[in-house]
Amino acid sequence: MHWSHHKMIVAWTGAMVLLSSDIGRQTEGPSVAATEKWAASSMPVSGANVSRANGHATSHGRHATQPFRIYLTFDDGPSSGSQLVNDLSQKGDLPINVFLIGRNVCATHKNRLLFQEYQVNPLVEIGNHSYTHAERHYKSWFKQPLQVLADFDRSRDSLGQTNGLTRLPGRNFFRLDTLSRNESSNGKEAADTLASRGYAVFGWDLEWRNHAGNGIRTHTGKEMMDLVGVMLEKQRTFLPGRIIILLHDPELKNETFKNELEEFIRLAKEDGRFSFEHLSEYVAAQ
Repeated sequence: MHWSHHKMIVAWTGAMVLLSSDIGRQTEGPSVAATEKWAASSMPVSGANVSRANGHATSHGRHATQPFRIYLTFDDGPSSGSQLVNDLSQKGDLPINVFLIGRNVCATHKNRLLFQEYQVNPLVEIGNHSYTHAERHYKSWFKQPLQVLADFDRSRDSLGQTNGLTRLPGRNFFRLDTLSRNESSNGKEAADTLASRGYAVFGWDLEWRNHAGNGIRTHTGKEMMDLVGVMLEKQRTFLPGRIIILLHDPELKNETFKNELEEFIRLAKEDGRFSFEHLSEYVAAQ
């Protein structure tokens, strides 16, 4: 599969952290449990639950001399927070990925302008987050894989998208060439259908929100940096040496959230072990 190079982030002293293994219920889909306990647990290392088309696990290991790679991703734009996301990428020379809702792009003149700003920013890589976001009725929507495909096709056409980068609304599935991962919620058939039509479906390893709930505690930028380090060192991510972080455009309007996000980015850059990259480079990274 070829992905053209088109153009993800983190944060707060009140940011809720959700791990991809804690599948249950969260705003974008899955959820919950104590993050520190999970990060320090004896869960299988990355790759043990990553399936190839032939059913075998894969390691996709990282060379010891290579940096850990962080992929910062924002969902649900364009929105009132999209300008801040765009500004953040330019201010910090920071590669990010955004997964946009087609209907949001078409909703207002302002949103179309925000979309155009993303388009002309080489630091922003644009992905498809469906046209309707399942109308927030995920369970019934995902029972109809062909309807899901039509919705993503409509969004793709609205965005003029050619790179295939895709994230399901309310579901944390991966379909990347022969690599895949499912969650407990329904959506497997829809993910398979999208992959069969050339879509590269990305889930996430860690979600950070600007409010607590569902048993998740809030975290500062420093605490998030520590958690990301533990997850990468202990290989608690979909692929070793790489971590995909999920955020949401509108939440960057919270000034405290935004400040903690910037602190996380600063700490990661100063640490020396990390680099920020685009999802188009995700599978190829070694």
